[in-house]
Amino acid sequence: MSTIAGERADRDTDSTFALVLGLYLALLAVGPVVAATALWLGLGDDAVLYVVSLLTVAVVTGLGWLGTWRRPGLAVALGRSRARWFPALLAGGFGIAAILAAPAFGVLALVAFFFGLLAAVVPGPAMAFAARSRYTDVVLAGTTEYESFTAGWPDRARNRLVLALLPVFATGCASMAAAFWFEHDTWLWSIGQFLLPAATMPFNRTQAHTYSLSDAGIVRSIPFGKTVATWDRFDGYSSTDEAIVLHRHWDLDARFARDQIDDPETVLTTIDRFLPRRD
Repeated sequence: MSTIAGERADRDTDSTFALVLGLYLALLAVGPVVAATALWLGLGDDAVLYVVSLLTVAVVTGLGWLGTWRRPGLAVALGRSRARWFPALLAGGFGIAAILAAPAFGVLALVAFFFGLLAAVVPGPAMAFAARSRYTDVVLAGTTEYESFTAGWPDRARNRLVLALLPVFATGCASMAAAFWFEHDTWLWSIGQFLLPAATMPFNRTQAHTYSLSDAGIVRSIPFGKTVATWDRFDGYSSTDEAIVLHRHWDLDARFARDQIDDPETVLTTIDRFLPRRD
């Protein structure tokens, strides 16, 4: 048992969040700035537009970083809410809108589509992870850590999830294949872009991660930091021969394979401090 440091979270987390937010805004700005340069100023040379793109990324990233760095509460507020994923979805919608405008704007719409998609898959998710990690630091400040263990889902539960998501994955693959076959039906491509991540992302929950139990909730370590699920997000817990399960209404249950935990009974005793038993 140990006490998690109560001092203010490291400013490096704020700096990372500010940088990726600035890059996110910059990538979204490239398409409109390049279009304005070509259509309003009449500067359509490829070399000129390339330089304009680079300047836009550099300037907007810097301004976004500076403005966000001075507002550390923004990362905490975003990390507290599921809206942290909205910027990535917004960028994806921006990219789709741009590609639909291709008949009117030609290659300029493709530029906006490319940078919008890039914003959706790189700085958008990175911003969500950085914000979540910053919020986790604030929630855990001064709390007591009881147990730490590494575990993933048991095999049978993981296989059931595979069967449930297989139709979604198959539909996404079919839409992507149809988009290549029917070159002009770009909306099929868009369907695949959303269905494939929706079918594959839940499997990250089933993999083995390192968890710690504290007064605030259960903390999961991830490559980009850590996340916390506070105890009030769970309805209770149960235990079977295969797994310890923390139940939720509107999300996947948290499952931990008992055979991967060194001392499952000690973990159960700690969980029982905070959640009612349902089995």
